[in-house]
Amino acid sequence: MVDEQKAGLFDRFMKWLDDRLGIYGHTLRPAPRYAYSIDYWLGGLVLSAFILEVITGALVALYYTPSDPYTSTTYLISKIPYGALLFSLHSWGAYAMVFLLLVHMTRNFFVGAYRQPREIMWVVGAGLAGLTLTEAYLGYSLPYNLISWVATTTGLNLFSYMPFNLGYLISLFTVVNPDQPGIMSGVDPLVQRFFVFHWIVGGLILALIGLHLYIFEKHGITPPVSQVKPGYPELIDEYQDKVRSDPKWELQPLMRSIGMVIMVFLLTFGAIFLIAGAIPFNITITGGTPKYIMPAFNPVEAAQTPPVPDWYFLFIYFFYKAVSPTNASLIFLGWVVVTVLFPFIEEYIFRHKAPHPALRPASIAIGSGFIVSFIVNSVWAALTPGRDIGPIGVEVDGIIFLVCFAVIWPLLRYVAQPRVLAKWQSSPLTDGGVVIEYKERRILSGLAVLLINVSILGGLIYSLYEVFTLSSNPMINQFLIGQFLGTSLILFSISIFINVVMWIGKSQDI
Repeated sequence: MVDEQKAGLFDRFMKWLDDRLGIYGHTLRPAPRYAYSIDYWLGGLVLSAFILEVITGALVALYYTPSDPYTSTTYLISKIPYGALLFSLHSWGAYAMVFLLLVHMTRNFFVGAYRQPREIMWVVGAGLAGLTLTEAYLGYSLPYNLISWVATTTGLNLFSYMPFNLGYLISLFTVVNPDQPGIMSGVDPLVQRFFVFHWIVGGLILALIGLHLYIFEKHGITPPVSQVKPGYPELIDEYQDKVRSDPKWELQPLMRSIGMVIMVFLLTFGAIFLIAGAIPFNITITGGTPKYIMPAFNPVEAAQTPPVPDWYFLFIYFFYKAVSPTNASLIFLGWVVVTVLFPFIEEYIFRHKAPHPALRPASIAIGSGFIVSFIVNSVWAALTPGRDIGPIGVEVDGIIFLVCFAVIWPLLRYVAQPRVLAKWQSSPLTDGGVVIEYKERRILSGLAVLLINVSILGGLIYSLYEVFTLSSNPMINQFLIGQFLGTSLILFSISIFINVVMWIGKSQDI
């Protein structure tokens, strides 16, 4: 906990609140100085994108009619003020969440953030990834356009080949009686069910996020991998001597963490607003009116349209293009099982003793194989729509894994690992409680901060002025408004980073 003598007003208030509610230091932990780097906050970017999805999804749902999905989608885009921007925000926000989630999991894999005692946190995170992909799959289908619904129904047919009666379980949720009361003629009755599932899965994501954050706060920030030797604990609470004496480990005022959280949220929101405004999602402006460019689903054209899933499902689609559906399902399930159980695979099979990548050669090799094959499979599937690849696809995957092991494992085991161990042997793990001499200095001078703030304020005023001016005709100018709002949010996030995160830190090591 932050030293009471150094604690600011906000920290003292939180301590007062903790004495009565018991939250300070339990659900809100002060973070060390080294943690104020963007890679430690990738999970915050994912959470920010999810919150934006909840907000925009609720607004989209006000105008969405499952019994006539395509018409209600085009109505939102073409008739509702800011409706096209709202649709673009929700669509790009989903892409952003999936992408940031993949980056977040990849980073945590390479730094070993899933190791003991964080195995369950990784399992929960893998569950969140699965639910996020499911949510994206459901949302992709809801506009009921030709491309999305062909991909959706094709995906359901392929998943029917899942072993262990999983295909039957999926069919129980997705086979709808067309004579069910209230079903509109001409629209697949499954749309109604997918719309309900979209909200149910969103609720499950929210619940798992709560559990994920609870586990994270319980264990605290992971120590830097360069500081954890084999056999030493991987919890920051076990390094109190470094927390007390090493400036890079010094626990920071809680206000700095709050500032970082706000900065991350504003940055994520601003980036999505900027992208959604600059690149409208499947929308074009014709005669001053936004138009949805995707054609409506109809069975005749669907029979001639190759199924192409969205980019985050291309790697799964690749397996079904390469081998039989049954074998592809087994490969996919194997991929899922290895991902979920990887912390236990490393602990009990590979028996790595420290999180440093050089000391985890087998894990890094197999993980690199997964990442390279994911990229190769996705690109390959995108370039061959509607065409079978044949068994050469999985053969190439096998070669990728072999090459990763043949190159990465010996490099880490025999080149990088001895150097890391030698470096550790030449320097003690701890400082023995001796305070390290450290001359504290600010990254930016007061004058530089003032000039940056004035520039940011000018940009904010100009952007908000443009938003006010353009709002006189929202149907035509909504995407420009989105760009200026995105710019304003990004500028505001930069201001918070400079004035709260960086300025409070007063360190050259941020």
